[in-house]
Amino acid sequence: MTHSAATAVPAVSMRGIVKSFGTVEVLKSVDMEIMRGEVHALAGENGAGKSTLMKILQGVHPVTSGEIYVDGERVQISDPHDAERAGIGMVFQEFSLIPSLTVAQNVFLNQEPMNRLGLINDREAERAAARIFADMGVSVDPRSPLEKLGTAYWQLVEIAKALAKNATVLVMDEPTASLAKHEVDNLFELIRRLKDRGIAIVYISHRMDEIRKIADTI
Repeated sequence: MTHSAATAVPAVSMRGIVKSFGTVEVLKSVDMEIMRGEVHALAGENGAGKSTLMKILQGVHPVTSGEIYVDGERVQISDPHDAERAGIGMVFQEFSLIPSLTVAQNVFLNQEPMNRLGLINDREAERAAARIFADMGVSVDPRSPLEKLGTAYWQLVEIAKALAKNATVLVMDEPTASLAKHEVDNLFELIRRLKDRGIAIVYISHRMDEIRKIADTI
């Protein structure tokens, strides 16, 4: 480890995280640090608590006790809007997209650009989505109806949606579960590009061959 890496402030630091559902304690004083420009693999068997820990970071589950810091500042994450404001995005296994809308409409869902009359500006959304996909280094037509695209494209749209909200920490929950091998290779190339931009990636998986290939930290 270099001196700069050793002294860098983590993008996210989770300290003493406890989560109970009723009388059942599912997370017991968990510590985790996530650095910028790193792929941090969160590994474990099904039911180990990987997704629960990240859903706390995303504001889906309230934390029972513990502290969360973003760039060294303590934050209170009570709901997904708090996480969004802190620059934390998550790509869930279950996509949160609307098939009947276009790619661009999904990328900017609930944060649509408006024109001077206060109406949704679909053309600006398409231009902005095209810029995001270009920055990601992938080719996706922003005007295409989502329902006409395959699963790999849905995942790219989810990632673009998080980046459109200025996410600097991106959590991917079992991102290869429904991808073919060549699609996994393409996803890994995208992850490397995002990492090079200084984005912190949390990669949730129980597939050790993938983790050894893509992760900097486990």
